[in-house]
Amino acid sequence: IFYGLCIIGNVYGRANKLHIWNDLDPNQKHSDLFVQCKSGKADMGKHYVKYGKIYQFDIRDNFWKTTLFWCTFRHGPDYRTGQQFDVYEYKPGVAQGGTYEWTAREDGIYFRLNQGTIHKVHNWKPMPP
Repeated sequence: IFYGLCIIGNVYGRANKLHIWNDLDPNQKHSDLFVQCKSGKADMGKHYVKYGKIYQFDIRDNFWKTTLFWCTFRHGPDYRTGQQFDVYEYKPGVAQGGTYEWTAREDGIYFRLNQGTIHKVHNWKPMPP
């Protein structure tokens, strides 16, 4: 049994952590961040993240190493400003067990991996209701 558990642990590796921070301007009337994340087989549901709060979940790569998660972020009046993009994709050579941190700010969406340097990767755009 122990040997089998060791093999399973090596195949599936450690979980990656996905953190989504709301760093939108708290003085704005509509400062909540809407987040919905999905993969080919999972829908993590709809979440409304308050300013200064985090929405997080773990991602384990599948056996075939084809894991992909994407999210929709929205904010503003009627949540009509947003962006949809990939937040995690398995990449060979990238150590498992990392923290993928996405931060929503007024001027766009920022990313960093494992406490590295944070950088802007997406601008907000108008989204249909």
